[in-house]
Amino acid sequence: MITFEHVSKSFESLKVLHDLSFRVSPGEIMGVVGPSGVGKTTILKLITGIYTPDEGTVEVSEGVVGYVFQEPRLLPWRTALDNVAAPLRARGMPKTEARAKAAVWLGQVGLAGFEHYHPAELSGGMAQRVSVARALSVEPAILLLDEPFTGMDATLKSSLMVALQQILRAQKTTVVYVTHDLTEVLQLADRVVELMPDKRLRELDLSDRPAVAREWLAKFQPLL
Repeated sequence: MITFEHVSKSFESLKVLHDLSFRVSPGEIMGVVGPSGVGKTTILKLITGIYTPDEGTVEVSEGVVGYVFQEPRLLPWRTALDNVAAPLRARGMPKTEARAKAAVWLGQVGLAGFEHYHPAELSGGMAQRVSVARALSVEPAILLLDEPFTGMDATLKSSLMVALQQILRAQKTTVVYVTHDLTEVLQLADRVVELMPDKRLRELDLSDRPAVAREWLAKFQPLL
């Protein structure tokens, strides 16, 4: 479980979050949407403990946390296989077992056959899929997704999201997924909250998801 209680965060004179409260239940996939610069990534960094709140409290249940960044952040001297295996090796898994498991996860994201390619040999979308596989390989209790599908075409993005949803449901992973693209997160999330430019948080009614997407795009597209 993840709980924010009256959380505020500023950087010098810039107030990024103000009096923010929400809860993510175990196994729930929650989307956080809003225009660029509104504080979405700051929420993720508060969950990881990279940042601490100026006011309020952040509580996160115990367990491994996986993080998919906006950019792949792969080690350039390692192959795709060894990038995915790296966190497994860091947790003490034998090399042969870690590489075998990494190969399975690369297959899950559609990269079977690219295990021995280096990041410079992959497209941006392929490199990001390696990043997704790396985060999933540790079977995290909590997965944080920060605009994770940058650089992917619409067809690939849709197929990967279907696969990701199946994996997360099977593992009962708790997910916080931040993006400026509501139409993207609607495919994956159980619930979506909107972080407004004025720092208010609004829960969206997802009973009619296409209507919600149309309303949001009409209202916020100019701000993206």
